[in-house]
Amino acid sequence: MGNTVVIKPSEMTPVTILELAKIFAKVLPAGVVNVVTGLGTEVGQAILDHPQVAKLAFTGSTRIGEVVAAAAAKRIIPATLELGGKSANIIFPDANWDRAVEAAALGILWNQGEVCESGSRLFVHESIYERFVDELKERFEKVRVGNPLAPNTQMGAQVSQIQTDRIMDYIELAKEEGARILTGGERLTGGEYDAGFFIKPTIIVDVRNDMRIAQEEIFGPVVTVLPFNDEDEVVALADASDYGLAGAVWTQDINRAICVARAIETGRMWVNTYHDIPAHAPFGGYKKSGLGRETHKSMLDVYSEKKNIYISLNEAPFGVF
Repeated sequence: MGNTVVIKPSEMTPVTILELAKIFAKVLPAGVVNVVTGLGTEVGQAILDHPQVAKLAFTGSTRIGEVVAAAAAKRIIPATLELGGKSANIIFPDANWDRAVEAAALGILWNQGEVCESGSRLFVHESIYERFVDELKERFEKVRVGNPLAPNTQMGAQVSQIQTDRIMDYIELAKEEGARILTGGERLTGGEYDAGFFIKPTIIVDVRNDMRIAQEEIFGPVVTVLPFNDEDEVVALADASDYGLAGAVWTQDINRAICVARAIETGRMWVNTYHDIPAHAPFGGYKKSGLGRETHKSMLDVYSEKKNIYISLNEAPFGVF
């Protein structure tokens, strides 16, 4: 079983795939893995429309995922979609404190927040809310932002000017909606920062769950923090979203952990960790976070067609007509 593949990387990040293709070329026959770079509106659309492409797989925004799904539906071919997220990171009072605070930062600042599963909605139990937010603020303000190739850098630059402007627009929107920027919320400029698109790690408080900043994917180093009272409330808050890609719950109570993890409508829930990505575990989302699963043996089902061949060894007449 096998397929030839045509890969179109994002026009913002083509080099990684091109380097990987060099490795593929050393071990696979020519033409098995093909990389075509260019704009989505041109190269991407050509792939969607090509009659010899029998299956579509897309990772990216929900808006473009809808375009891919429509193209697949028009041609009646399968599609898998790994789309946006607005993942809930839930902290109960009995959480491992230091690990939870660090993970609240890791969950949103890893890859400067440009990760679909980022923990961009932080829910903290009201009994520990003030202390937790204070310590998280201290940690955010100590993050070393700079050249991602420098060994002491903890967070690098955003991918483009367009994405940077989008993030800053959301930060301004937060203020307009009545939320408060606790820390960050600004571009970093001067010196090495003028060579890239750097944004200070940002915490937003005084947030309502129905605000756009709490509902829409920002895709940057920006986290909203909301308090909650009990399990039922936080499950309702977490599920009040169009997305369902990932999330986490922090508690030493295994019954609570399992109940909350099962209740929330999301494709992956971590317990007492974040961004752990085992290669053998299925990955994909509920709701507008996508269709299908990747990184698991079940993914082979969507990259193959099942056929049934029935052979009869009975040579007797049917005796019907």
